[in-house]
Amino acid sequence: MFRLLTIAGFISLFPVQCSGAALATDTSRTAVASIHRVDATPSSSPSSMPYMPPNPSHPPGLDHAVEVGLKYVLAERTTNYFHASPTQSKNIELVAKRLNGLILEPGQTFSYNHELGPYTAANGYGWGRAFLGDRIVPSMGGGVCQGASTLYSALLRTGLPIVERHQHGLTVPYLPAGEDATVSVPTLDFRFKNNFATPLMIGASADSDRRFFTVVLWGAAPLHPWAVHHRVLYTSKYPTLHKRTNQLPKGQRRVIFPGQNGVRVETWVDNPDEVHSKKRLGVDTYLASPRVIEVGQG
Repeated sequence: MFRLLTIAGFISLFPVQCSGAALATDTSRTAVASIHRVDATPSSSPSSMPYMPPNPSHPPGLDHAVEVGLKYVLAERTTNYFHASPTQSKNIELVAKRLNGLILEPGQTFSYNHELGPYTAANGYGWGRAFLGDRIVPSMGGGVCQGASTLYSALLRTGLPIVERHQHGLTVPYLPAGEDATVSVPTLDFRFKNNFATPLMIGASADSDRRFFTVVLWGAAPLHPWAVHHRVLYTSKYPTLHKRTNQLPKGQRRVIFPGQNGVRVETWVDNPDEVHSKKRLGVDTYLASPRVIEVGQG
């Protein structure tokens, strides 16, 4: 899906990522004893590693997991959503509720868009932010990608096959580059297959006070976690753009977009318990997003 949009005085034609059905065109918006947790091996990652909160002491979905005989934590990831606006936070919290308790039978393929979409007001979502090329713009359903990304990051530590995954155009503030996943109905989905011989359950929760989002993958038997590795191939410094405005006194400046660097990252996973287990996941290239400064002319 492509949109033509004017953002802060600049016109861009880029695919919309992590969005629902619409973009804003008004750019003036200012444990139980039987539970066995297997902690994932920390990732090696770029120096710009975002803050990764600790996993909760009571993993989401625990009670239901015990009831259905899936008492082992196979992988668990917690991300922060400090960056989210109030409505975007609500989207993330709604995603947690809808993901929590989902069970995949052996051989079943999970589709994020099928289970959680469409990302519209009629389906309970509100406005958030999304990426449009190298810009951050308002979008209905913005924030739902954090669920897909956190789920993907957890899945990398299980070795389960990823059927479909798309990176964001820009790096996200809550996971290392190379561990994100964007969605957009109907063009971009996130899908994976349960190739275990037993069911798999997803547990998810959002702590609205601390603004932590957690995904847990529950299984019928323990699993030695896979290790996730990243190697930065290169980085690119963000450009600075100046935009004249009569809304500020002459000479006064105001930063309206802070800018963020671009990066190219190679990602692979391996399992110390398996010989020749290395799986290359490819190379992701993230754009640099410009720093935009308004310069007063009034």
